[in-house]
Amino acid sequence: MARDSSSSAGGALRAVLALGALAAWAALLLTPAFAPRGLGAVSLWDLRSPEAARGSLPRLATTLALAALACAPLGAAAVFVFADRASRIARALLVGLPALVLGVAAAAVVVGLRDRAAGPPGLSDLAVPAAGVWLGVLAGLSLRRGFFSLLFLPLRLAVGVAVLAAVVLVFLLLSLERAPLVPEPHAVATDEKRRIVAAFRGRDPRTIEPGGTRTLRLTQADADGLVAWATPLVVNPERFRGVVLFDAADTARARVSARLPLLRRWLNAEAAARVRVDAGRLWLREPRLRLGPWSVPAILLDPIAPALAAAVQAERPLRPVLRALRQARIEPEAATATYGRVEVPRGLVASLVWGEGTSEGLRDAVAEQVQGILAAAQAAPSGEARFARAYEDAFRRAQVRSKNGSAVEENRAALLGLGIVLGSEHVATFAGDVADAGQRNLAARLRAGATAHGRADWTRHFSLSGALTVLSAVAPSDAAGLLKEELDADGGSGFSFGDLLADRSGTTFAERATGSEETAAEMQQRVAAGFRIDEYFPPGTGLPENIPDAELRSRYGGVGGPRYRQYAEEIERRVAAAAAYR
Repeated sequence: MARDSSSSAGGALRAVLALGALAAWAALLLTPAFAPRGLGAVSLWDLRSPEAARGSLPRLATTLALAALACAPLGAAAVFVFADRASRIARALLVGLPALVLGVAAAAVVVGLRDRAAGPPGLSDLAVPAAGVWLGVLAGLSLRRGFFSLLFLPLRLAVGVAVLAAVVLVFLLLSLERAPLVPEPHAVATDEKRRIVAAFRGRDPRTIEPGGTRTLRLTQADADGLVAWATPLVVNPERFRGVVLFDAADTARARVSARLPLLRRWLNAEAAARVRVDAGRLWLREPRLRLGPWSVPAILLDPIAPALAAAVQAERPLRPVLRALRQARIEPEAATATYGRVEVPRGLVASLVWGEGTSEGLRDAVAEQVQGILAAAQAAPSGEARFARAYEDAFRRAQVRSKNGSAVEENRAALLGLGIVLGSEHVATFAGDVADAGQRNLAARLRAGATAHGRADWTRHFSLSGALTVLSAVAPSDAAGLLKEELDADGGSGFSFGDLLADRSGTTFAERATGSEETAAEMQQRVAAGFRIDEYFPPGTGLPENIPDAELRSRYGGVGGPRYRQYAEEIERRVAAAAAYR
């Protein structure tokens, strides 16, 4: 009896100590030393092509591994909260499983406290911490079986991962097909772009008055054109394609095709479901999934539909959108959404662009640049001197900050700051809302007095294109400038090859300033020593401007026509010949 009492007391003490260790480690995870990585963390844009992915995947793997390992002690401590069991099955069910639940719950508390304004974390927020907790649980179970069992854990894990990888690889190889499920996206004509832009114009959910609503309707043709337009800007259509189909009432279907470079076969996937939104609540039924020739049985998917809908509803980035949605419906060949004002949490857009956990570091770096650039521009005389002074100040500051960090990352912050002050205050949304109302108004006044080659609008084109390059890669930035000119040709100020030169100069400048640590440091030194405009932005002498739409079509063959290409090639020649880019 005394032995049982002693054993019970020892077990209770062990559990209390384990809970204390778990709570202490959870508190430690909330300290700045364990905060998520800031400026420069991996985002989806870094994975947009095999070339970009090759340089970013190691950084992504390291970031995820460190984030997971930071949560492993939670799982290890949780194991010792529960009494040990003799058999492997009993230990797994009565120790390992409860420890996993307890550790993940602790991780959820940590994630929730890191960003209280965002509310409880969703499944995607907990995926990496849960993986770390699981590793910790395995380590704790091994330690309870003895020190040598713990030593052999890495080997057992390596074997298990190798077997799982082999099974997945074989399954994927058997799923490959000769032809893509999704056809190559069509070339989107200017008229189609205008129709798509018109569908979205005036429907920004952030500008809706409180209590008001807007309705957006996309036809299947609109959706096809939007995907065909966006795909080449983000990925190579020869490698990856996608399409969204509005099949029937409340039924949507998504298809993707990805080509494996060496095997030259296609991996095709298709997902479909009946879906709608009523008063912010997502309704989802009959999910279907097919990978290559294999379809997941409906009997396995139907029961999880409510859980899947709840998981989507719980995702932090989607909560403001779903709350604003009054109704979303899919019908044959069209989709309609009625929504109210969307209150976007501060820094949410920045975290989506740059990756989870980056908004604080990004906000601090860009906020410092915005404040400094405003002061420098305000002290400079109007005209080209103001434009030059802003760039010199920003890159001088980036050079100083780079001594304790990355030149590429600091140049990105400088370009975003310049984009906010000299390009458009709306860029601040993508950097964590770094500029207050007073700074935005001051930026608007100062940029009106800054010029490049005697033109105030070219400072905006150059600076905004540089910021867009940082946010979205070179191709989307060039496309944004081209679209603006195409729209201007139809009733605006007219198509301008001079504006395209400003856009292309801005994207080239940003590409060189962020291409590598070496080129980033070189650009810092060159710009900080004196920003001479012709070295980065060649004159637009002789480039046609104010071209009406009818003339753009008849005389230049439209965008991509023979005479258009002549001037586009001339723009590329001038930019390439600029002193800073040789």
